Amino acid sequence: MDETKNQNRQGCLVRTLRQRLVMTQEEFAHCLGITVSTVNRWENGHSSPSKLARASIVALGEKNKLHVDAFTLDVTEAEPQPQYVATNSVYGA
Repeated sequence: MDETKNQNRQGCLVRTLRQRLVMTQEEFAHCLGITVSTVNRWENGHSSPSKLARASIVALGEKNKLHVDAFTLDVTEAEPQPQYVATNSVYGA
């Protein structure tokens, strides 16, 4: 029973991510290299993403500036990464 609840929760999270990316199931499936029916099964709680699929989902989220937890599939805004800015050095130029 817990596995079914987990699959339903993960399905909701997959759907939420896909909607935040403003993608259809077909577009989402294409980006992940899977079938539309697989995305549909995930979203409806009939199955859950494999480890490899999770890694692809995480990478897709990061590519779109979202942090996706590889274990829970929770989605949050990615933390901005500090950017190195070159400044004039006191020793040169």
